[in-house]
Amino acid sequence: MGTLIIFNFILILIVVACLAAVKKLAKSEGAKRVLFIVAPLVTIVFHYSTFLYYSVFTGAGIEYLRETPNLLLPIYPCNVVMWCALIYGLMPKKESRFAVLLSDYIFWFGIASTLVGMFANVDFIMNPTLSDYEVTKSIIAHATLLFNVLLIPVFGLLRTDFFRNMRNMVICVLGMYVIGLYCNLIFRALVSEEKAYDENSMFIIHSPFEGVPFLRYPIIALMGLAIYLIIFTICDIIKNPCGSRWYNRVLSTLKKTQSNDLEDNL
Repeated sequence: MGTLIIFNFILILIVVACLAAVKKLAKSEGAKRVLFIVAPLVTIVFHYSTFLYYSVFTGAGIEYLRETPNLLLPIYPCNVVMWCALIYGLMPKKESRFAVLLSDYIFWFGIASTLVGMFANVDFIMNPTLSDYEVTKSIIAHATLLFNVLLIPVFGLLRTDFFRNMRNMVICVLGMYVIGLYCNLIFRALVSEEKAYDENSMFIIHSPFEGVPFLRYPIIALMGLAIYLIIFTICDIIKNPCGSRWYNRVLSTLKKTQSNDLEDNL
């Protein structure tokens, strides 16, 4: 695991250096627009690179697809983040409600999924070597996705507002659950129930960890929302003075409601 940690820290240093460079060089809106499109395309190329190699040089691309279904369906959160990053990059207006929803999802879910994908990489755990391209590619692809994720705050497109952030996280959690159900249904309908169980899209069918069978998607989602509640509360405390934070606004609304009810009763 020491090799994985060192390799990931090197990749993070490269990501930080690249972010500093693009922050300095990409001054025009046109340059930023191109950057937000090219960056997710780089991740997608890494993600499909083995499939492209087999398709072009060995003719075994279809067999590889059968063995790697997350190239066909967004089975895991990082797959969804990757495609959302491309959709976000293609959007001409980053201030629209849908664009803001995407930016919240890409950043807050992307940070967690990319770091987990780098430091708890399943491919490396199963085959602990960097000499296997499949393993190295998987880690590097997550690092390039981390670059995509961090572009949002680097260019000032991340905005914190407690109620909006929490609403968007609930929408994203429900959306990912629907995607997971869809993927599992496709596997079950087109292949078999066993295939759906093995792929376990979004960890809906069973826990990804042995010994904790209850840790399936609904529990993971609730734990995630609890963590986001704490994070957004901290952001709200830093951003707003005492008296105008989200819990102050909730208490104020409750007091007004109680006061109005009392007046109506009188």
